[in-house]
Amino acid sequence: MSRKLLVGHTAITWPDNRVEDAVKCCASLGFKAFETFGWVLAALKEQNRMDIFEKHGIPLVSSYFSLDIVNPDVRSDEMEKLELWGSILGGAGGKWVTFGGNGVPRRTFKLAEHRAYLVDFIHEAAKRLNEYGVRLNFHPHTGTPIETAEEIDELFGNADTDLIGFAPDVGQIEKGGADSLAFLKKYLSIVRLMHFKDYSGSVDFDADGKEIDTSGFTCYCPLGRGVVKLPEMIDILENSGFGGYIMIELDIGKNMPMTAEEAVTINRDYMVSQGYAF
Repeated sequence: MSRKLLVGHTAITWPDNRVEDAVKCCASLGFKAFETFGWVLAALKEQNRMDIFEKHGIPLVSSYFSLDIVNPDVRSDEMEKLELWGSILGGAGGKWVTFGGNGVPRRTFKLAEHRAYLVDFIHEAAKRLNEYGVRLNFHPHTGTPIETAEEIDELFGNADTDLIGFAPDVGQIEKGGADSLAFLKKYLSIVRLMHFKDYSGSVDFDADGKEIDTSGFTCYCPLGRGVVKLPEMIDILENSGFGGYIMIELDIGKNMPMTAEEAVTINRDYMVSQGYAF
Protein backbone atom coordinates (compact mmCIF):
# COMPACT_ATOMS: atom_id res chain seq x y z
CA MET A 1 0.00 0.00 0.00
CA SER A 2 1.71 3.16 -1.22
CA ARG A 3 0.61 6.61 -0.05
CA LYS A 4 1.51 9.88 -1.76
CA LEU A 5 0.26 12.59 0.61
CA LEU A 6 2.48 14.23 3.21
CA VAL A 7 1.58 14.01 6.89
CA GLY A 8 2.36 16.70 9.46
CA HIS A 9 1.37 17.40 13.05
CA THR A 10 0.21 20.48 14.93
CA ALA A 11 1.55 21.80 18.24
CA ILE A 12 -1.78 21.78 20.08
CA THR A 13 -0.88 18.70 22.15
CA TRP A 14 1.69 20.83 24.02
CA PRO A 15 1.27 24.12 25.92
CA ASP A 16 2.25 27.16 23.86
CA ASN A 17 5.42 27.76 25.90
CA ARG A 18 6.71 24.30 24.88
CA VAL A 19 6.49 24.84 21.15
CA GLU A 20 10.13 23.89 20.58
CA ASP A 21 9.53 20.59 22.38
CA ALA A 22 6.65 20.04 19.94
CA VAL A 23 8.83 20.87 16.93
CA LYS A 24 11.61 18.57 18.15
CA CYS A 25 9.25 15.65 18.83
CA CYS A 26 7.38 15.92 15.54
CA ALA A 27 10.63 16.14 13.60
CA SER A 28 12.14 13.15 15.43
CA LEU A 29 9.06 11.04 14.67
CA GLY A 30 9.38 11.77 10.96
CA PHE A 31 6.44 14.10 10.40
CA LYS A 32 6.85 16.12 7.21
CA ALA A 33 5.31 19.43 8.30
CA PHE A 34 4.40 21.48 11.34
CA GLU A 35 1.66 23.90 12.40
CA THR A 36 1.31 26.17 15.41
CA PHE A 37 -0.77 29.17 16.42
CA GLY A 38 -0.36 32.68 15.04
CA TRP A 39 0.22 34.14 18.50
CA VAL A 40 2.95 31.55 19.11
CA LEU A 41 4.68 32.66 15.90
CA ALA A 42 4.51 36.26 17.13
CA ALA A 43 6.15 35.24 20.43
CA LEU A 44 8.87 33.28 18.61
CA LYS A 45 9.55 36.25 16.36
CA GLU A 46 9.86 38.58 19.35
CA GLN A 47 12.24 36.12 21.02
CA ASN A 48 14.33 35.72 17.82
CA ARG A 49 13.53 31.98 17.80
CA MET A 50 11.94 31.51 14.39
CA ASP A 51 14.92 29.34 13.49
CA ILE A 52 13.61 26.39 15.54
CA PHE A 53 11.98 24.80 12.48
CA GLU A 54 15.19 24.80 10.47
CA LYS A 55 17.16 23.77 13.57
CA HIS A 56 15.10 20.60 13.98
CA GLY A 57 14.56 19.93 10.29
CA ILE A 58 10.81 20.28 9.86
CA PRO A 59 9.07 22.95 7.75
CA LEU A 60 6.44 25.31 9.11
CA VAL A 61 3.70 24.98 6.49
CA SER A 62 0.64 26.34 8.26
CA SER A 63 -0.63 28.25 11.27
CA TYR A 64 -3.94 28.42 13.09
CA PHE A 65 -5.36 31.95 13.39
CA SER A 66 -8.30 32.55 15.73
CA LEU A 67 -9.93 36.00 15.62
CA ASP A 68 -13.13 37.75 16.62
CA ILE A 69 -15.16 37.52 13.41
CA VAL A 70 -18.50 38.78 14.74
CA ASN A 71 -17.75 42.06 16.56
CA PRO A 72 -17.29 45.12 14.29
CA ASP A 73 -15.93 47.18 17.20
CA VAL A 74 -12.65 45.22 17.22
CA ARG A 75 -12.25 44.72 13.46
CA SER A 76 -9.25 47.01 13.12
CA ASP A 77 -7.39 45.37 16.00
CA GLU A 78 -8.15 41.88 14.68
CA MET A 79 -6.93 42.75 11.19
CA GLU A 80 -3.74 44.13 12.70
CA LYS A 81 -3.11 40.80 14.43
CA LEU A 82 -3.93 38.94 11.23
CA GLU A 83 -1.38 40.94 9.24
CA LEU A 84 1.33 40.47 11.87
CA TRP A 85 0.83 36.70 12.03
CA GLY A 86 0.44 36.42 8.26
CA SER A 87 3.65 38.31 7.60
CA ILE A 88 5.58 36.04 9.99
CA LEU A 89 4.11 32.87 8.51
CA GLY A 90 4.69 33.97 4.91
CA GLY A 91 8.20 35.12 5.74
CA ALA A 92 8.99 31.67 7.12
CA GLY A 93 7.77 29.97 3.95
CA GLY A 94 4.37 28.91 5.26
CA LYS A 95 1.53 28.79 2.73
CA TRP A 96 -1.65 27.95 4.63
CA VAL A 97 -3.70 29.59 7.37
CA THR A 98 -6.14 27.41 9.23
CA PHE A 99 -8.62 30.13 10.14
CA GLY A 100 -11.40 30.14 12.73
CA GLY A 101 -13.42 32.40 14.96
CA ASN A 102 -13.06 33.06 18.65
CA GLY A 103 -15.49 31.50 21.08
CA VAL A 104 -19.09 32.72 21.34
CA PRO A 105 -21.95 31.92 23.79
CA ARG A 106 -23.33 29.00 21.80
CA ARG A 107 -26.60 28.78 23.73
CA THR A 108 -27.68 32.23 22.51
CA PHE A 109 -25.61 32.74 19.34
CA LYS A 110 -27.52 33.06 16.06
CA LEU A 111 -25.40 33.04 12.90
CA ALA A 112 -28.10 34.80 10.87
CA GLU A 113 -27.58 37.93 12.97
CA HIS A 114 -23.87 38.02 12.12
CA ARG A 115 -23.59 36.31 8.74
CA ALA A 116 -23.11 39.35 6.51
CA TYR A 117 -20.39 40.83 8.72
CA LEU A 118 -18.71 37.46 9.29
CA VAL A 119 -18.47 36.66 5.58
CA ASP A 120 -17.21 40.15 4.77
CA PHE A 121 -14.56 39.89 7.51
CA ILE A 122 -13.33 36.53 6.22
CA HIS A 123 -13.17 37.80 2.64
CA GLU A 124 -11.09 40.80 3.70
CA ALA A 125 -8.84 38.59 5.83
CA ALA A 126 -8.23 36.26 2.88
CA LYS A 127 -7.31 39.16 0.61
CA ARG A 128 -4.88 40.57 3.15
CA LEU A 129 -3.23 37.20 3.69
CA ASN A 130 -2.81 36.75 -0.05
CA GLU A 131 -0.49 39.76 0.04
CA TYR A 132 1.92 37.62 2.07
CA GLY A 133 1.62 34.58 -0.19
CA VAL A 134 -0.63 32.82 2.31
CA ARG A 135 -4.01 31.17 1.62
CA LEU A 136 -6.93 31.31 4.08
CA ASN A 137 -8.74 28.03 4.72
CA PHE A 138 -11.73 28.16 7.03
CA HIS A 139 -11.77 25.76 9.98
CA PRO A 140 -15.08 25.09 11.78
CA HIS A 141 -14.57 24.68 15.51
CA THR A 142 -16.80 23.75 18.42
CA GLY A 143 -17.78 26.69 20.60
CA THR A 144 -17.24 29.24 17.81
CA PRO A 145 -19.55 30.97 15.30
CA ILE A 146 -19.21 28.09 12.78
CA GLU A 147 -19.73 24.74 14.49
CA THR A 148 -22.77 22.85 13.19
CA ALA A 149 -23.50 21.30 9.81
CA GLU A 150 -26.03 24.03 9.08
CA GLU A 151 -23.54 26.78 9.92
CA ILE A 152 -20.84 25.25 7.72
CA ASP A 153 -23.29 25.08 4.83
CA GLU A 154 -24.43 28.65 5.45
CA LEU A 155 -20.87 29.94 5.44
CA PHE A 156 -19.78 28.22 2.25
CA GLY A 157 -23.09 28.98 0.59
CA ASN A 158 -22.30 32.68 0.95
CA ALA A 159 -18.49 32.76 0.72
CA ASP A 160 -16.30 33.13 -2.36
CA THR A 161 -14.67 29.72 -2.49
CA ASP A 162 -12.18 30.90 -5.10
CA LEU A 163 -10.83 33.10 -2.33
CA ILE A 164 -11.45 30.91 0.70
CA GLY A 165 -10.57 27.25 1.01
CA PHE A 166 -11.78 24.68 3.52
CA ALA A 167 -9.60 23.18 6.26
CA PRO A 168 -11.92 20.69 7.96
CA ASP A 169 -11.04 19.32 11.35
CA VAL A 170 -12.85 16.01 11.12
CA GLY A 171 -12.85 15.49 14.87
CA GLN A 172 -14.28 18.95 15.53
CA ILE A 173 -16.99 18.43 12.90
CA GLU A 174 -17.91 15.07 14.41
CA LYS A 175 -18.01 16.58 17.90
CA GLY A 176 -20.21 19.37 16.56
CA GLY A 177 -22.83 16.78 15.65
CA ALA A 178 -22.19 16.31 11.92
CA ASP A 179 -20.96 13.41 9.79
CA SER A 180 -17.40 14.45 9.00
CA LEU A 181 -17.02 11.86 6.22
CA ALA A 182 -20.09 13.23 4.46
CA PHE A 183 -18.73 16.77 4.78
CA LEU A 184 -15.39 15.76 3.32
CA LYS A 185 -17.14 14.25 0.31
CA LYS A 186 -19.43 17.27 -0.08
CA TYR A 187 -16.69 19.91 0.03
CA LEU A 188 -13.71 17.93 -1.29
CA SER A 189 -13.20 20.28 -4.24
CA ILE A 190 -12.37 23.22 -1.94
CA VAL A 191 -10.42 21.33 0.76
CA ARG A 192 -6.86 22.69 0.81
CA LEU A 193 -5.59 21.38 4.15
CA MET A 194 -6.83 18.64 6.50
CA HIS A 195 -6.85 18.50 10.28
CA PHE A 196 -6.98 14.79 11.14
CA LYS A 197 -8.33 14.19 14.62
CA ASP A 198 -10.25 11.36 16.28
CA TYR A 199 -13.21 11.90 18.60
CA SER A 200 -14.18 9.76 21.57
CA GLY A 201 -17.83 9.76 20.50
CA SER A 202 -19.62 11.62 23.27
CA VAL A 203 -19.50 14.82 25.25
CA ASP A 204 -21.23 15.68 28.53
CA PHE A 205 -21.80 19.01 30.27
CA ASP A 206 -22.09 20.03 33.91
CA ALA A 207 -24.98 22.01 35.40
CA ASP A 208 -23.40 25.27 34.25
CA GLY A 209 -23.11 24.05 30.66
CA LYS A 210 -19.35 23.56 30.86
CA GLU A 211 -17.95 20.62 28.92
CA ILE A 212 -16.72 17.67 30.98
CA ASP A 213 -13.47 16.31 29.55
CA THR A 214 -13.92 12.54 29.74
CA SER A 215 -10.84 11.62 27.65
CA GLY A 216 -8.16 13.97 28.97
CA PHE A 217 -7.86 15.43 25.46
CA THR A 218 -11.03 17.61 25.54
CA CYS A 219 -13.10 14.56 24.52
CA TYR A 220 -10.77 13.71 21.59
CA CYS A 221 -8.39 10.74 21.51
CA PRO A 222 -5.33 9.45 19.66
CA LEU A 223 -5.97 8.33 16.09
CA GLY A 224 -7.74 5.01 15.71
CA ARG A 225 -9.27 5.03 19.18
CA GLY A 226 -12.44 6.96 18.39
CA VAL A 227 -15.40 7.08 16.02
CA VAL A 228 -14.12 9.14 13.06
CA LYS A 229 -13.97 7.16 9.80
CA LEU A 230 -10.30 7.89 9.18
CA PRO A 231 -9.43 5.02 6.76
CA GLU A 232 -12.28 5.96 4.43
CA MET A 233 -11.14 9.59 4.50
CA ILE A 234 -7.59 8.62 3.68
CA ASP A 235 -8.74 6.66 0.65
CA ILE A 236 -10.84 9.58 -0.58
CA LEU A 237 -7.98 12.06 -0.20
CA GLU A 238 -5.40 9.77 -1.78
CA ASN A 239 -7.61 9.10 -4.81
CA SER A 240 -8.69 12.70 -5.39
CA GLY A 241 -6.98 15.83 -6.62
CA PHE A 242 -6.21 16.90 -3.05
CA GLY A 243 -2.64 18.13 -2.87
CA GLY A 244 -2.42 19.59 0.61
CA TYR A 245 -1.09 18.24 3.87
CA ILE A 246 -2.82 15.93 6.31
CA MET A 247 -2.08 17.64 9.62
CA ILE A 248 -2.62 15.35 12.60
CA GLU A 249 -3.96 17.00 15.74
CA LEU A 250 -4.83 16.08 19.31
CA ASP A 251 -5.94 18.79 21.75
CA ILE A 252 -4.15 19.30 25.04
CA GLY A 253 -6.21 18.61 28.18
CA LYS A 254 -5.75 19.34 31.88
CA ASN A 255 -5.66 15.63 32.80
CA MET A 256 -4.06 13.93 29.81
CA PRO A 257 -3.68 10.16 30.40
CA MET A 258 -0.24 10.16 28.78
CA THR A 259 2.45 12.62 27.74
CA ALA A 260 2.18 14.65 24.57
CA GLU A 261 5.13 12.72 23.16
CA GLU A 262 3.43 9.37 23.83
CA ALA A 263 0.16 10.53 22.29
CA VAL A 264 1.83 11.90 19.16
CA THR A 265 3.79 8.67 18.77
CA ILE A 266 0.47 6.77 18.76
CA ASN A 267 -0.76 9.15 16.05
CA ARG A 268 2.37 8.51 13.97
CA ASP A 269 2.08 4.75 14.40
CA TYR A 270 -1.56 4.84 13.31
CA MET A 271 -0.62 6.61 10.09
CA VAL A 272 2.13 4.02 9.52
CA SER A 273 -0.55 1.34 9.83
CA GLN A 274 -2.43 3.15 7.06
CA GLY A 275 0.53 2.96 4.69
CA TYR A 276 2.39 6.20 5.32
CA ALA A 277 6.16 6.28 5.49
CA PHE A 278 7.97 8.32 8.11
